[in-house]
Amino acid sequence: MKILKQFSNLIFQFYIAFLSAIPTEVGIRIRYIAYKPLFKKTNGKFRIDSGVTIIGFSKIEVGENSRFEKNSYMYAVDSEIILGKDFFLGIESKIFAVRANIIFGDFCMIAPNCILVSDNHKYQDRTIPIMQQGHDAKAIIFEDDIWLGSNCTVLKGVLIEHGSIVAAGSVVTKSISKYTISGGVPARFIKER
Repeated sequence: MKILKQFSNLIFQFYIAFLSAIPTEVGIRIRYIAYKPLFKKTNGKFRIDSGVTIIGFSKIEVGENSRFEKNSYMYAVDSEIILGKDFFLGIESKIFAVRANIIFGDFCMIAPNCILVSDNHKYQDRTIPIMQQGHDAKAIIFEDDIWLGSNCTVLKGVLIEHGSIVAAGSVVTKSISKYTISGGVPARFIKER
């Protein structure tokens, strides 16, 4: 029984890899038809470009008019990713909902090469190797109308409030107030929007 399940999983992975590689508008249409029933929930049409990797379809909710650009990545095996309408995930960006959810409101734009991770390794005990200390996880929440610039990293427990912008190259370790522009490493308030 276990072997049959592993074989079935392997066939599914080949199927998804094949679909992911189909280029042009034809591939985008095929992926829409094939992926729609795999997601936990979809609200209207979405667009998935070639090379997009999705792990954990059944834990991902996709909002209407969501777009996933080439080679982006979503991982939601033990937590959920919830996307509002008009969500945009840029080229090479990665979302890791590991041990805590990542939630997006409507009209959120994630530019290329961003990384969002909802957990981190514990490291406080010097007598135990870091990889054996477990994890600390907290949800990441994006409210509506957010723009995350290229090459940003967003870490666990962050709330990015309505209408905010995060400058390219920033590392977001703390929550960001509404209608503000923040940037830097770590990201800090720059000005009101």
